[in-house]
Amino acid sequence: MADLEDGSTETDAFPDVPLSGAELARVLDERLAEVPGWHSPDDPVRLGFAMTAPHALALDAFGRFAERNPNNVGVHTRFGDGVRGTRRLEREAVLALAGLLHADAADGYLTGGANEGTLAGLRAGRNALRAAGAGRVVVLASALTHHSVAKAAEILDLELRQCPAGPSWLLEAGAVDAALDALAEETGPGTRTGVVVVSTAGYYNTGLVDPVDAISAVLARRAAGGGNLSVFHHVDAAHGGMILPFTAPEVPFDFRNPYVHSVVLDPHKSGLMPYSCGVFLCRKGLLGHGAVPAPMSGFVDETISGSRSGAMAAALWSLVFGLAADGYREVFRDCLGVRDRLADAIRAADPDAVVLPSPGNTVVVAGFSHGEGRLPAELAERYRLVGNTLPWTAPDGSAGERLFHHFYAMPHLTPAHVDGFGAALAAALAGAARVPRREAPAAPANPAGELRDLRRSSVCLRHLVVHPPGRRDPDDHPHAYSFHTFQDRAGLGEELAARPWTGEDGGRTGLYVYAPDLAAPFANELFGVTDPERYSLEVLDRNQQKLSLVGAAHFAVFGPEPRTPDRPVVLANFHADGAFRSVEYKYGDRRYNDEVQVFADHVVVKIGKDARSVRRDGNDYSFSLDTSLELRVRLTDDAAVPRITRVARHADPALPRRRHLLRGQYRRFPNRFFDTVVDLTVGRQYAERWPAGLEAPLLARSALLDLVRVTASVAQGALRVELAAVGREGGAVFTVP
Repeated sequence: MADLEDGSTETDAFPDVPLSGAELARVLDERLAEVPGWHSPDDPVRLGFAMTAPHALALDAFGRFAERNPNNVGVHTRFGDGVRGTRRLEREAVLALAGLLHADAADGYLTGGANEGTLAGLRAGRNALRAAGAGRVVVLASALTHHSVAKAAEILDLELRQCPAGPSWLLEAGAVDAALDALAEETGPGTRTGVVVVSTAGYYNTGLVDPVDAISAVLARRAAGGGNLSVFHHVDAAHGGMILPFTAPEVPFDFRNPYVHSVVLDPHKSGLMPYSCGVFLCRKGLLGHGAVPAPMSGFVDETISGSRSGAMAAALWSLVFGLAADGYREVFRDCLGVRDRLADAIRAADPDAVVLPSPGNTVVVAGFSHGEGRLPAELAERYRLVGNTLPWTAPDGSAGERLFHHFYAMPHLTPAHVDGFGAALAAALAGAARVPRREAPAAPANPAGELRDLRRSSVCLRHLVVHPPGRRDPDDHPHAYSFHTFQDRAGLGEELAARPWTGEDGGRTGLYVYAPDLAAPFANELFGVTDPERYSLEVLDRNQQKLSLVGAAHFAVFGPEPRTPDRPVVLANFHADGAFRSVEYKYGDRRYNDEVQVFADHVVVKIGKDARSVRRDGNDYSFSLDTSLELRVRLTDDAAVPRITRVARHADPALPRRRHLLRGQYRRFPNRFFDTVVDLTVGRQYAERWPAGLEAPLLARSALLDLVRVTASVAQGALRVELAAVGREGGAVFTVP
């Protein structure tokens, strides 16, 4: 498999020999069994995501056309286009949806989803505004807008300006007007700024609809008044666009507003389509701004995706004309009934919760009264529930923020599903309320300056363990234990307790003792003794020793920062029985360093090692190690000639990349990332000189020197690693006997 034990991922070999039909079927059946169904009571109900079972009409139509694999490349909504086959079906479906959204005339096409449709809308807006003379184009949206808007702005290299989310959770017309005033003031004489305003009809985490008509009126007024701004209005109706026309047709979120220029829909959310199916719609004349000739194919391409599935167009057509308005009305009338039942189930489980069904939409928003609004992890995982922090005004008038979870009453959801969730929610909340809270130890008042950093962080740089209150069983990983590493505990909501170690006569010794809770010395994850300017000794408890990747005790010798090549932190690690595990030489700061690790049978050189911890959901922590170059030298008990056994190039260190992941991407542990990994074997008795050469220069991002060229050699029983700065003076040499 591509996942390695060290926490990184590499490629698999492409197979030489095909699997048998029986083996293919077996593997596919196994993977299919891992995908939840829609109707079985044993399968989890995905309440937190806008997804549902595709309609049989769509599946049948897709299957009819899939074997012929028609390509619907291009746009088929203009006069004389889309006259045959699946292109005709796409034209008819797209124009019918445009009519549903009150467009007199429109162009559009099927996309892979609303992410692509939003990119198409912002691209059309950017190009139209540039054609209108705008030298600068800005995207203006709510802070609660779907992330696809930020992604599209990044792809198109557009500035994104977000209006803070207010108590209404909406992009208010007044906020848009004020933001446009500010942009007008920033625009210099004789220049013009283009603004792509993004409204939302059905926010993903609330289901609410922006006042699109009021925003459109602001844009119309400003356009009629002249000025130095040009505006384009895009509406993200990915969720609400296939619901509101049938449940709340009076809501004017669409083309009935003259200053709505483009709209995106997502039929694979609420339109009962299989993935991936979105629809992009815009007013006439806008797609031409992005037209690109395709002479090798003999047409002009105005789309983002290029080739597109004709079978998907047939599936969408089958629903637009096979269900029609009557069918969709019935579907969503039932959904609203289930939505209200879901809201009642939440209120029954938590009478003090704030429960807000979205008007005309299938979303329920709930702020729970337990545990700062968080739901137990097992419940959230089973039902795929996600919480977001939103502005909130309490009944007493105080303003702040509150955690809310969103729930989707989608067409596949039944009353039985809702009742089952209600029972599970009630049981989970009752169980959470019974878990005792462990009070944090009181911090000593006015700690001495030399204690401040110590109270914040473990001096040895080693990982610490936190656990949910009342549960300290490492054998129950991952439920009862959690991890974090290499980061100050204060930043994660914790602190170490510390106090001076006094001598027998009560005098100061210059030493300090520290632990998570000095009042309970035998209930700690670790216990440490330190002279803050010289050394520290840290011992883990038995529970943490089971989980430790680096031994049971750590002795660190260090000096004042900054670290230099001739003054590293030296860290010795030992097993629980006192046996030697490893010694490490760290050059750099607490998080980012160049490092040499020496074990009994191997040596590891890490250039540009960046260690981070992250707080995941609730009390869940993880850590991440991102290393530019890792040279792993395996020692054998002979005089074997050095030999490179493996070189894995994961990334190009000459091109800066984002180190680590974003918080929501982390797995529990380990999370490991590399630019390059080199494995080398050599005998301990080897005495000749041997350059560990490679076909291409070995580059790395050093913590000390930034981009360096790395040269490794073995001679006289020692490993020598040289770093030479690229493009400037500077270097370092590490020698390991």
